[in-house]
Amino acid sequence: MTKKKDSAPSPMAVRPLRLRMDSSPEEVRVEIVPLIDVIFCILTFFILAAVTLSRQQALSVDLPKASTAKAQGREILMVSLNEFGQLYVEQEPVVTQEQFKKKLQAYRQTNPYGLMALYAAKEASYNEVVQVLDVLRQVGGDRVALATLPGSSGQSIDFIPSLPSGTGVPKFNSPGNNSSDALNDILKFLPGNK
Repeated sequence: MTKKKDSAPSPMAVRPLRLRMDSSPEEVRVEIVPLIDVIFCILTFFILAAVTLSRQQALSVDLPKASTAKAQGREILMVSLNEFGQLYVEQEPVVTQEQFKKKLQAYRQTNPYGLMALYAAKEASYNEVVQVLDVLRQVGGDRVALATLPGSSGQSIDFIPSLPSGTGVPKFNSPGNNSSDALNDILKFLPGNK
């Protein structure tokens, strides 16, 4: 008896691989919503990490109180110069240069890290301000400051300083006596001239 071969394929038989070749072009899309979600998650992580790292890790301790405690801070010696050239140290008038230097040296000995600030009136002469700053630097080194007040937004700034009257020097805004002078017509357009 001879065996007949079955015409049906066996389950272990090798079948040819069929690839689906779809010729219709599909659009490639980049989904932006999941990308935004990922970016916000990363951003939240970095914000929380930065806040956590910036906090000082300290123990909560109730510090004792003392009646003789003094706040640690820079002491500021106020030196004032008025428009007449009169010097004041902590609102006390100083008559001589020697007295001024002695007060500064006494302050420097008691407060070696203290700051000396010069409050000069805006009408004080430039020469007097420079002289006082020079003395302050001789005694105080680099711990000298020139105090200023913040200006208001309504202030006008004069770019050309005017000369005091009676100096014998002609003013910038009146170069000639002739009212039809061409320079006089141009000068009214410069800042500070009216």
